[in-house]
Amino acid sequence: MIENYKGWDINLTWSDKNISNFKNSDLNSTNKNKKWVGIDLLGHRIYGSSLNEIRRIIDYTNSY
Repeated sequence: MIENYKGWDINLTWSDKNISNFKNSDLNSTNKNKKWVGIDLLGHRIYGSSLNEIRRIIDYTNSY
């Protein structure tokens, strides 16, 4: 975990065990768009290309 932001654990996706199931070509395109992942206490996941993008999604999204 890189940080905990407002109850969301934020981490890099390449440390996520599920990302290793992708093929190498898919992994390169996935890392550009989904480099960071945020996981809340209920297991909801959000993805973003930067740490700041994940923070903005958490701050300005009403769906969680």
